[in-house]
Amino acid sequence: MKTAYELLMTAPDSQVKRAQIAFTAVANGQWLDAAHSLRNAANEESGQWADEARELAEHCEQVAA
Repeated sequence: MKTAYELLMTAPDSQVKRAQIAFTAVANGQWLDAAHSLRNAANEESGQWADEARELAEHCEQVAA
């Protein structure tokens, strides 16, 4: 699983802002906010990056639970 930082560094141009939001949310322990941002980004993309964003979103939700 990639970290929020790794996803930010590899984010498609159209998803950089959402990846920044997710990275900041993870750093601040706001797990559900991070998951929400990552899921929205993943829903607008396809391929490996989207899959990795979904995987991290699921992890964030698990941590929040």
